[in-house]
Amino acid sequence: MIVFSCKDLIFSTKIRSTAEHIGVPARGAGTPELVLARLNQVDDGKLNQPVTGVLVDLDLGEKALAIIETIKAHTPAIPVIAFGSHVELHVLKAASDKGADAVMPRSQFVGKLAEMLKKYGGAEI
Repeated sequence: MIVFSCKDLIFSTKIRSTAEHIGVPARGAGTPELVLARLNQVDDGKLNQPVTGVLVDLDLGEKALAIIETIKAHTPAIPVIAFGSHVELHVLKAASDKGADAVMPRSQFVGKLAEMLKKYGGAEI
């Protein structure tokens, strides 16, 4: 299952609908605590499968960096893809420094979204 943390509701909908269209389970989790619950497969009556990849919107600010740290401290092998504004180079670098496996501008992320969902949506960790 892909977990995504995204600030923008419209962008969250794009991720969810693209995942649904290609048959990849996906679930939003916008805080480090919610991401940790997904990693631990805490049963809350909703989609609850092993996490195989995480997409993190760097527009979440410090929360995004905390999410990346939480994932990498829990299960370093889970791929983390961070995306943000192309002009916020310091934020993109900070995500890389925190352990994101791939960091890219939002435009590149959008262009590769379906490909990344297919690649990481079924990966075995």
